[in-house]
Amino acid sequence: MISSQFFIPREGEKHAQNFRRVRILPKYSFPHIRDFELGLLDNSKRIFYHLDLDAFFAQVEQRDNPELKGKPVSVGGWEKSNAGIVMTASYEARAKGVETGTSVIEAKKFCPELISLPCNGPKYERTLLDVIGVLQNFFPPENIEQYSIDECFMDGTGVVQNFNEATKLGWEIKREIKEQLGLHVSLGLSYNKSYAKTASKMQKPDGFTRIPFQKDAKHLELLSRPADKLWGIGRRIYRRLLAMGIVTIGDLANSNEVRMRKEFGINGVVFRRCARGEDTSGIFIKREKEKCLGHNHTVLNAVTDSKEAEREIRYLTEYICRKLRSKKLLAGWMSFSIRYDTLRYQGGEHRFQSYTNNDNDMFEAAKWIFYTLRQPSEWLRIRTFGIFVADLHTDTNERNLHLFKPEVRFPYAELDKLKDKYGEKIIRVGINT
Repeated sequence: MISSQFFIPREGEKHAQNFRRVRILPKYSFPHIRDFELGLLDNSKRIFYHLDLDAFFAQVEQRDNPELKGKPVSVGGWEKSNAGIVMTASYEARAKGVETGTSVIEAKKFCPELISLPCNGPKYERTLLDVIGVLQNFFPPENIEQYSIDECFMDGTGVVQNFNEATKLGWEIKREIKEQLGLHVSLGLSYNKSYAKTASKMQKPDGFTRIPFQKDAKHLELLSRPADKLWGIGRRIYRRLLAMGIVTIGDLANSNEVRMRKEFGINGVVFRRCARGEDTSGIFIKREKEKCLGHNHTVLNAVTDSKEAEREIRYLTEYICRKLRSKKLLAGWMSFSIRYDTLRYQGGEHRFQSYTNNDNDMFEAAKWIFYTLRQPSEWLRIRTFGIFVADLHTDTNERNLHLFKPEVRFPYAELDKLKDKYGEKIIRVGINT
């Protein structure tokens, strides 16, 4: 049995053709000082939105299956097993103590009726792209920053003339997303990104919080919130702030800059500026090319046989090579790793003789590394496979290292087009190809 979840048949679904991955994790933890427009002395006229899709994965599942509405739902496990980690939980589940990051087994102790569903990554990615499509009806593409799988920033400066117009536009955005996609979102509006992101968390779910430049009731409410509610401040940093006597965002705003820099370095200056509403960073646009790609996959049924492991490796290398081809990249180096159910990792690396995005080259290299490691058995089962490629270069389709022999190239690009149109399982390359 092959337990890979990459290629679940999605034929007939809108997101079946979605292969170009969207960002899952945030691009950055908080603004860096180099992202600030230090020459901008007055940011009071700027307008930023932060959009947060409430309990995103669980909300999508509830939307697509009306029977799940109003029930405690989590995403990240398997329907017929208690294995897995809660990636997100519906608000019905959260009300009963289910938290993100806990194991499904632990979550069901708090909420025995919890419905645990497998993660359907392509559907969530496609849904986010649909949300961005709605946003592009209101903002130019360069004014939209996809921050993570369920968050976006939008720069409304120049799109609307004042804060009142921005408020009306915010309500219209929420209404359009609800009508077109059946999803509710929480929206934050302010004159800087940090306040907008903090504001979107103040009235969840389905809220809309505005923090104007003038210190109104909402502005004062934000300043009275704990400092760890500010973008970029986690539990460890908050503990250090508490030791300094800094409890709220307002305390942080009024803190001593020299002391903050001494304690946290340049990040202390950034924290203080963000708390004071002096975040002058704009929409982040990635300009540099990819430097590395990788993917880890945890199987449902632990692997105990080397031949079964080969099949998993084949799926993994096909996936990463297709990802390289979709970005028109070649890799010169790769590493392969496995994690046993004892939580121990083993792995190795390989330098290719020539840059490649060839499935077979990648598979043979990963297989060679695999057979140098401890082989799986009933007493040493493999739970996770991982592959990582680096030293990436643009694929010009002009390589041939054989001086007197023409290179025979396998039509991987054509196979990719077939998979895009008809689904992943329409065609596969044989192991010995």
